[in-house]
Amino acid sequence: MQNKRSHNRVGGISANALTMPIVVILSILHVMIIAVIVMINTNSTNLSIITSNAGQYTQEATSLLGGSSLLSETSSNYVLMPMTEAGEVNVSPLQAYASELGIPRRGDDILEKFKAHKINPEELGLLETAAESANYMLNAQLHAISLVNSVYPFPQIKPLTNIPLVELTEEEKAMPEDQRLATARTLILGSVYGMNKQSVSQNVNACVEVLQSTSAQLAARAARRINLLRTVLWIITISIIIVLVITFTMLYRQLLSPLGRFVTLIPEDLPLDETRGFREVRLVAAAYNDVLKRRNALDSILRSAAETDALTNLPNRYRFEQYLLESESSGYSMTVLLFDVNYLKQTNDTEGHLAGDRLLRTAADCISSCFGENCFRFGGDEFAAIVKDCTPDSIDRMVARFEKTEKEQNVSISLGYAYTEEIGRTTFRKLLDEADQKMYAQKKQIHSRPD
Repeated sequence: MQNKRSHNRVGGISANALTMPIVVILSILHVMIIAVIVMINTNSTNLSIITSNAGQYTQEATSLLGGSSLLSETSSNYVLMPMTEAGEVNVSPLQAYASELGIPRRGDDILEKFKAHKINPEELGLLETAAESANYMLNAQLHAISLVNSVYPFPQIKPLTNIPLVELTEEEKAMPEDQRLATARTLILGSVYGMNKQSVSQNVNACVEVLQSTSAQLAARAARRINLLRTVLWIITISIIIVLVITFTMLYRQLLSPLGRFVTLIPEDLPLDETRGFREVRLVAAAYNDVLKRRNALDSILRSAAETDALTNLPNRYRFEQYLLESESSGYSMTVLLFDVNYLKQTNDTEGHLAGDRLLRTAADCISSCFGENCFRFGGDEFAAIVKDCTPDSIDRMVARFEKTEKEQNVSISLGYAYTEEIGRTTFRKLLDEADQKMYAQKKQIHSRPD
């Protein structure tokens, strides 16, 4: 009743009502921070990929131009001067030409790579045009080298054997050697060859410009997103700081400061202020004030009441009687058990009082371990126990366990108990008398046995 009155008269804001929304807000803000950080990392990764891809694509595109130029230069050197001044086949440009053929950066090779990259149609179209021109130049070079080889065969050594020579037509085979050499020079020095060479250079350079422009636009968009996300991150962080400052300010004013005053008032047994602080703080103050009033009223009784038996640490007879007073109600079953330790006097006389004390402690352990917390020592060798909300079967099981424990501990204890299905139908006095008679009947039976 006093707790209800305390709740009714105490006002104020509840700490839970304040902290729960703050916890939810902070949780949402922290989740937002994590999401923003993840997005920043993702965009940073994308930016790195864009930059890396731009460099890779540019390198691959320019490699087409570089490879085409090297093949053109080395093949021209051979066709224009197939023999050295010493009268030997000019092998050096052929070796360089064969080595370049072994590197996968010809028109078709680069085009396949770019198709796998899935670049823009504009870039791919420029590269396809450059690849077609590079392939035309390669075919013209191989045709020219084959014509020259028919006049001045080069030695079958590696890597020259890797050059895929073109099968000459019957008309070309019938040509005089000078005409075959002139035809070869026309293939790699003619206007058609020159236009294709210029096409490779123009289209590769145009493709590189488009690649770099596209990657620059993508990189700029990614950078703008990163900057925007960083701004959002700062706003969220500042919001968290503001929420924390407000929270700690209120906690100090409504919780820590009132509790600090309580610390100085409680040791002096002074009443606490119930009008300041969170509702929980005010409830603590109201509850303490109620306890203080009750303590002052019961202080004299509590100081004079010693409720525990020093030897066995069980509640004493005074506590037993208080317990019975507190249990005067109906609606539940109850069993009252009384115990008497056998042969205590004989133990004291033959083994000493310390042995008798050990016997009493052993008996107390047996009783409390079997019948729960509501066990008492009356004094001397007498004990009692009360079991609420029980049945005859449950009491029988407890008694059986007690008898087993009694034998295991090598102690003899007389036991008598009285059970009532409804405590309101009888009195504690009747239960005690019935249990006492049964206990003494068992004690008499035990002591009448021959040793």
